Amino acid sequence: MKLYQGFTLGVTTLAAALLTAPAAVSAADLGITSDTIVRLYERDDSGGRQRSLLPVYEFLRLDYTAPKTPGLSLHAHGWGRLNLRDDFGNADGTADGELLYAYLDYLDPRNRDYQLRVGRQYIFEGLMRESVDGVYVKTDQVPSVTASAYAGLPVNLEDVKGRGGDWIYGARVAQGMPGRYDVALAYKHTGNHGSTDEQLLGADATLLLPANITLLGHATWNLVNGGFGEHSYELRLPFKALELRPFYQRYRYEDFLNRKSGGSAPFRYMSQFGEKVDIAGSEAFWYPAENIEFGARYKHYEYDKRYGSADMYTVLAAVRRKIFSEVGVEFGRVEGDIAQNRYYLGRSYVYWDMAPAYVTADVVYVNYDDGNVWSMYGKESAFFASVGAGRKFLDKALNVKVSLDYSQDPYFDKDYRGTLAASYAFGR
Repeated sequence: MKLYQGFTLGVTTLAAALLTAPAAVSAADLGITSDTIVRLYERDDSGGRQRSLLPVYEFLRLDYTAPKTPGLSLHAHGWGRLNLRDDFGNADGTADGELLYAYLDYLDPRNRDYQLRVGRQYIFEGLMRESVDGVYVKTDQVPSVTASAYAGLPVNLEDVKGRGGDWIYGARVAQGMPGRYDVALAYKHTGNHGSTDEQLLGADATLLLPANITLLGHATWNLVNGGFGEHSYELRLPFKALELRPFYQRYRYEDFLNRKSGGSAPFRYMSQFGEKVDIAGSEAFWYPAENIEFGARYKHYEYDKRYGSADMYTVLAAVRRKIFSEVGVEFGRVEGDIAQNRYYLGRSYVYWDMAPAYVTADVVYVNYDDGNVWSMYGKESAFFASVGAGRKFLDKALNVKVSLDYSQDPYFDKDYRGTLAASYAFGR
């Protein structure tokens, strides 16, 4: 079980010191959220085997503000799982868990123009979308300029040849004028077992043009392979109650995906074939009233080697009541050169708020064309349905939900899932 390891031990020790300090801990200083989920699976897989699974999950989040040190706070979140009936395909046994993040955060309490975080943390900034055991700093003390940097150990490489010789560091510098533009450059360097795993340079920009027109774009350059991994550009054009969003994206998987051992295993093979894909299309949204939305999407995929081209058409509609209640439908068609990219897809959903109770429902249906890879195995369609109900108690501090799911698809002949989830928030 991976819970408290290596670098984060010091952070959790300091957290214990903070929490056991002489100063009284009030609900305003400490917030704890507990999410307990019990799931029951009754599953018939495509091989005719029946399985009955009963995993229990616990997610625990803690947020603490030090009352005697303005600007200093602690944030931690972890999960654990215990399988009561089956090993659930887990080679480590019936239990598993992980510390998702645990870090100290200091934000300048006067001008809020610099920030320091130490510990296990998620960084979503520029090129960075990873979990790191390390240090993160950010400042905007220079007018119109924001700079940030991070350094530490990449969590995703923890189980790849151990942590010896692993490192990650990077930085981002952004300059902009509110209401006009924002441009940024970012750099990321990842090492695994003493050798460079990734070395990326990225740029992103947002331009606010007249008539509320917005242009967004970003690009990524792979310094190891010497090629662009990603281009992505989007234009947002508002016309009263209508908004158009044409876009263009281009991915070169050899430079976009990390083909080494730290990369994403399900997609790493795509970088070996020199595949490229261009995606172009547009979205359109119409809001005839404040609570009504209609939309349409079109995407054209052009693969360089393996999949040929494909077109996806989607229409959708949604009606909202007040803030939380919503009913929607969506229908789409994918038409491609190869058989596996030819199918229809439909979805309808509802979330209806009847405070303090609520109900949910979601139905998805996919129909495969003749010749599709799934229809060749006798699977002409896939179906998923979910219904649920919940209620809030104790002045909304306790949220209890029960749901039942059913699916029938190429992987499972019949799959029943029941879920009981209880979320309790103490303090904030």
